[in-house]
This record gives sequence, C-alpha cells and structure tokens, in this order.
Amino acid sequence: MSAITPLYCKAQRDSNLELLRILSMLAIIAHRYVVNSTVSSQFNYENTSTQQYFLEIWGLWGKTAINSFILISGYFLCRMKLTLQRYLKLVVEVMFYGILIMLIFALTGYEPLTVKNIVLKISEPLRGINAGFTASFLCFYAFVPFYNKLIDHCSRRELLWLVSGLLLIMSGCACFLKAHQVMSEPLWYMTMYFVAAYIRIYPNKYTESLKLSGIILITGIVIAIAINISSIYLSNATGDMRYFHWRHYFLFNSNMPLAFIIGLSSFLTFKNLPKFYNRTINFLAAGTFAVLLIHASSDTMRRWLWQDVCNVPDMLYAPMWTLILQALAVPLLIYLACSSVDYFRRRFIEGPLFKRLRQRQTQIGAV
Repeated sequence: MSAITPLYCKAQRDSNLELLRILSMLAIIAHRYVVNSTVSSQFNYENTSTQQYFLEIWGLWGKTAINSFILISGYFLCRMKLTLQRYLKLVVEVMFYGILIMLIFALTGYEPLTVKNIVLKISEPLRGINAGFTASFLCFYAFVPFYNKLIDHCSRRELLWLVSGLLLIMSGCACFLKAHQVMSEPLWYMTMYFVAAYIRIYPNKYTESLKLSGIILITGIVIAIAINISSIYLSNATGDMRYFHWRHYFLFNSNMPLAFIIGLSSFLTFKNLPKFYNRTINFLAAGTFAVLLIHASSDTMRRWLWQDVCNVPDMLYAPMWTLILQALAVPLLIYLACSSVDYFRRRFIEGPLFKRLRQRQTQIGAV
C-alpha cells in the first residue's frame, strides 16, 4: 500500500483526508496545466491579459498540494509498519507505468525506443532524486522505518525541537536568507513527516481547531493571490521587471513558508472536519498516486498531453469562458481517466501478482 494511495487497507478510513488527496492531485494537475504546457513562456508582464492573470493563479498551488500529500502520508505511516511488500508495490507501480507509457509512445511512433531511453527510464528512480517528486518520494519512503524508530525514542519536547530546527533550516533559511541550496526534496518530505507525526501523536487545541486552521488556510490563499496579482500589476504599471519575479516567490518550492503554511492548514482543516465516510471518494482516492505517475510520466507525455491534445498554449488567446471551461474540465478528465486505468491495474495485475508472491512465501516457509 502506498502512503499516498490507500490501495488495500482493510480498515475503513474516514473520507476527510481521502477527499484532500483528490483535491490536492487536481491542484497538481492544474499546476502542470500551466507549467508543463509551455504556455507560461508566452506570458507578457508589460501588457498582461485577463487570461494570463487567470492562468497565473490557476497554476499557483502545486507545491502546496505536495505538502498536503506528504502530511497525509506521515499522519498515517507514523503509526504503521512499512513492510518490504508494501514498498515493492510502490516501486512496481512506478516502473509499470513508466515502461508501459514509453512502449505505447514507441509503438505509435511518437517516440523512438532506444537502449538509452530504456536505461534512463529504469534508472529514473535513482537519477531523479531531488529532481522530481516520484524519485524523491521513493527515496524518502524507503527510510520510513528509521523515522518511526527515531520518533519512538523522542520525547514530546525533543520531537518539537527537531521539527522546529528542520523548519528553520529548510524553510526559514531558504526563504529569508536565500539559502536555496539547503533544499533537498527527500529531506523536506522527512521534515513534513515529522510535522505530521507530531500532530498525530501530540494533538493540542491548536492542531485540533477547525476554526483556526480554516482561518489560516483562507488567509494564506488570499495572501498568495494578492502577492501574485500585485507583483504582475506593478510590472505592468512601472515597466520594472523585477516585480514579477516575486509573484510566486513564497510558493515556488514546497519548502517555502507560504507553501508550507497553506499545505499544513489545508491538511489540518480537512483532518478537523466532521468525520464522514463516502465509498466513492475513497474509491477515487485509491488511484491518486497513479494519476501522478501517468500524466507526468515523462517529457514526451507532457508534450503530448499539454501541447498536442489539450493545446494549452493557444488557450492564452482564447475567449475567457473557453479557457475557464477547459482549465476546469481537463484536470477532472485526466484524474478520472488515470484512476480508471489504475483500477484495472490493481485488480488484474497487482492483486494477482502479490497474491501469488504471498502464496510462494507461504510455501517456502512451510518447507
């Protein structure tokens, strides 16, 4: 079972955080709609259109969503045992989609199948560490048992000091001292893991307050939008291009303070909502990680999806209502399509495969 994707969890999970998984993935797809489509290369900061303002805000939330994902993972995993089989499921899923999509593009003539491409794809979980979410997550995830051992041997005060120190270095120094070299994706995910573990193990009136987390979430979103719009407006009004560089400075990476605050407050808000269970939400949430793996599997996939199929660059010049409709519809359709594909993978490939492996282990153990 993936920390991001609750595939075969026997215990019935509340749907609060499962809904957040879905919404966070939709935010990531919306972010990639803007960033991976190359439409941003056409942005004009001297005569900015309404369409550009919309796209700037629409693609603003990808890094905050990453933080929400890791916090959800840490919240559950800090009280679970990570088995080898659970980790292998994640690795097999990553390799399955990476190789399958590469072969599909090769068979359709969209991308040549070469020995180099095969080697690069197989080695991607190692090559891509600190350069992409999937490889960095696999690296982070492998050390979960050690994080839990450390947590078990820390007092409440020690864990709080650990979390505070990591946040100061990874977020505070990176943002305010511009020490961006301290940013390491696996280490940042580890930091988020410890934050979530502290919230899970040592709840208090602040982390349990829906009102407080909701206020912080709304305030953070308003501040992020205000910074974005005002930076672009000042660039237009003054002609000084230094202003537009600040439009998402506090959100450009997941360790930046505003990205952390919005991700954390969204996690706390959904955690603190009245508990409910919805079978459809939990079913759709099961394919979340696969949605990420499929729609962002390679540069070829990004080019095919965002430029050839969705033609996002041309949407910058489309009527506003057309742009809004497409920007809303595309993430939903991608999510539904990818999660449907993953349902069949889990049912007809992963399920039988790991069932046979368990039977084989049982037979060996009985000898």
